[in-house]
Amino acid sequence: MNSRVLTAAATTAVAAALAVAAPSVGSAPEAARMAAPRTQLTLDFTGCNGCELRLTQARDGHDHVWQSKSRTVRHGSVSWSIPTSRTHGLSITVGAPWDGGGGYVPTIAFRYAGERVGDEVTNAVAKTKRKASACWAGTGDDAVTIAVTVVRARSTNPAGDPIRTPRAFTTTTQDWQKPMARAWHGISGTQEVTYCG
Repeated sequence: MNSRVLTAAATTAVAAALAVAAPSVGSAPEAARMAAPRTQLTLDFTGCNGCELRLTQARDGHDHVWQSKSRTVRHGSVSWSIPTSRTHGLSITVGAPWDGGGGYVPTIAFRYAGERVGDEVTNAVAKTKRKASACWAGTGDDAVTIAVTVVRARSTNPAGDPIRTPRAFTTTTQDWQKPMARAWHGISGTQEVTYCG
C-alpha cells in the first residue's frame, strides 16, 4: 500500500475520532437548560373556555421580557411546563373571544388590595376592588395548580360604548409582587406588559 493511501486512511480515522469525541455545538447550554428545575403550572378556570392565555415575565430593572406560547383553555383547564425561575414575577394575560375591547389586555389579578394571602375571593368581592396586583411571587414547587375565576364584567371601550370584558382573578389570594395597580371594578389590565418588582 502506498503512502498516499495510508495518509488518506489515517486522515479519515482521525476525523472520525474527532467527530465522536467533540460535543455538538450548543449541547452544553441545552443540557443546562434541560437540567434546570421546571414547574408544571396548571390553571383551572371557571367561566373562560376558549380563552387564550399567555405567561409573561417582565421584571423591573431587567431589559429582557420572557413570554410563553399562547394556550387555549379547554375543558376548564390550561397548563405549561416552564423553568421554575420564570414563575417569579409572572403575569398572565387573558384573551376572551367575547371581549369587547377596552383598549387594554385583561390580566389575572393574583391579589386585590385589602386581601391577605390565602383569602378566598368571590366575584361579589372582586367587583368592589380598585387596586390589584397582576404579579405572582412564584413558586419553588415542581407542580402548582391555581384556580381562576373569569366573569363577563361590564365596561366601556375607548369610544365610551358598553362592552363585556374579563374580570379575571385567582379564587384564592396568591403570594404577590408589586406593583399594586389601578383596577376598575376589579378588572386588571395592561397596555403592553406588566413589569413586576
